[in-house]
Amino acid sequence: MHRLQFDSFGEMIEKGVKLTDFHPAGVQTFLYFWTKLFGFSEASVRLPFIICGIVSVYFVYLIGKKWFNKNTGLLSALSMAFLQFPLLYSQLARPYSPGLLFSLATVWFWTLIIKDKKQNLLTYSGFVIFSTLSAYSHNYSFLFVLIVGITGLFFLKRKALINYLFCGLAVFILYLPHFEIFFYQFGIGGIGGEDGWLGKPDPLWFFDFIYYCFNKSIFLLIVFGAVLIFSLLFNRKNINWTKFHSISLIWFLAMFFIGYFYSIFRNPILQKSILIFSFPFLLIFLFSFIKRHSSLIVKIFFIFLAIAGIISTVIVKDYYNSQHFGEFKDIAKGISEWNKKYGSNKITAAISVNQPYYIDYYLEKYNDSTIFVQYDNRGKEDLLVLKKAIDSCKTPYFIYAWTKPCPFEISDIIMTKFPFIIKQKNYSDLSEITLYGKSDEPNSIELTKAAYSVNNSFETGNLKGINEKLLNNEYSAPGEYSIKIDSTIIYGPTFSTTLADIDCEKAKKIKVSLDVFAPNDFSKVILVLSLENKENEIIQWTGSKFEYYLEKDKWSKVFLTVYIPESFTVEDMIKTYVWNPGKESFYVDDFKIEFYE
Repeated sequence: MHRLQFDSFGEMIEKGVKLTDFHPAGVQTFLYFWTKLFGFSEASVRLPFIICGIVSVYFVYLIGKKWFNKNTGLLSALSMAFLQFPLLYSQLARPYSPGLLFSLATVWFWTLIIKDKKQNLLTYSGFVIFSTLSAYSHNYSFLFVLIVGITGLFFLKRKALINYLFCGLAVFILYLPHFEIFFYQFGIGGIGGEDGWLGKPDPLWFFDFIYYCFNKSIFLLIVFGAVLIFSLLFNRKNINWTKFHSISLIWFLAMFFIGYFYSIFRNPILQKSILIFSFPFLLIFLFSFIKRHSSLIVKIFFIFLAIAGIISTVIVKDYYNSQHFGEFKDIAKGISEWNKKYGSNKITAAISVNQPYYIDYYLEKYNDSTIFVQYDNRGKEDLLVLKKAIDSCKTPYFIYAWTKPCPFEISDIIMTKFPFIIKQKNYSDLSEITLYGKSDEPNSIELTKAAYSVNNSFETGNLKGINEKLLNNEYSAPGEYSIKIDSTIIYGPTFSTTLADIDCEKAKKIKVSLDVFAPNDFSKVILVLSLENKENEIIQWTGSKFEYYLEKDKWSKVFLTVYIPESFTVEDMIKTYVWNPGKESFYVDDFKIEFYE
């Protein structure tokens, strides 16, 4: 919807698709004209996508029935209707639901051509039209219908093969207008890499995906496995492995392996969402061994699967009351309510959001005109921008909201001036809104206390291994002394321990802070926290550059927050220190390390 806010169709294609998106132009083009007719309400925008999801269930039934039998089609369609994975992506105004429908429709017409030998204008036209629509919907639905098309080459004789190849040529010609956009997007990469948010998949990604597909439920996996095993046992005398058994399995696995190896060797693209287009064929394969004829056992299978699936999704997983993505609407509502309660003139606000439109869309619904001092924070220079906004803030309250991952140190920066959390609401760790205050109030949130902490203020009676010659009383934050670091010192104050040594074996988070005074500009000094094993091999190294917190000739706090990985043991070493590779001169004070359970 944000990428529809342009004055002309051409501008929308250029700036709303080519330059700012990594998907084909089909869905954006549809929405551009749809919203001009029916507006931007949630109902009008989502409705076409929900319809695509519903019709997709019917196509799964048709394909399962045509490839194997009616019972296969019914059980596959039933599963598509209650599993969280296809249900969720059929409710979103995103390319997945149309891509799924058009991919399944392509397979339906492909089946008529390959299996039923209905090689006429109608079936060829349907195959071409829906293949093209798939290509314009999502690049991975395009990949899927390409695999489908290649598969057909192995099952057609000469005359039908020629007509089939002409169908492929027709799809190519219809896709030609999109080539410029496709190659531009392909050339600049995507959502992975150094500047992207998606990382490479780990070796166990596939098994995590299967677990996710079946509601992250061991019980549901057992139910599906039981149906497969019993169908094999009760139908063992009539089992006949066909080409469609192989095709359904190959299509599903091929889509995974292509995405996996592309993500490993070129650019990360593999997400659970993009496998929605081939997922129905895993279901069809699982139920492909069920008896052809209706029987009491099949009816029991169907009823039991329906009850188990619906209970799992609706009751156990509480699907309709769960937070699936970062929240925008309720955050806007919270900002509006707090502005009314405390006074909008008494609150300064900042937010981390991909686009201002995302939050402004909902603020307008609450007649709220909040202007944020910062709309995004990706760390680095953004931290200093936020710090300056905090330092210059005159209001007694400060709101910070995030709708996507953002630096852990943001809260520490805010609390240097707004040390109390008045209210806070977290949405399944996917987004959050917090109201900070300069003074405590009734019912304020009690801050979590550190399980263990070390604080070195560098006073003469509390040096903790620091050389007295480094003490300096020219500049200091708390107390009389600080430590002066100059060009002769590469490594400043250091602290090292194990969780076992400090009797803090349940620690999950480490917060490090220190005060810094810099008479001159500098850029290379780093506050480091290193997690190392017994062989002194680095498990995790994290650094926080001083330049993202400091203002010249002014004491400033530098922060670093690190979450301890699950693989870390209580005997592994934790080291935190000041690293001065640029051999610059500055002063440090009040070095604090806190461990939180």
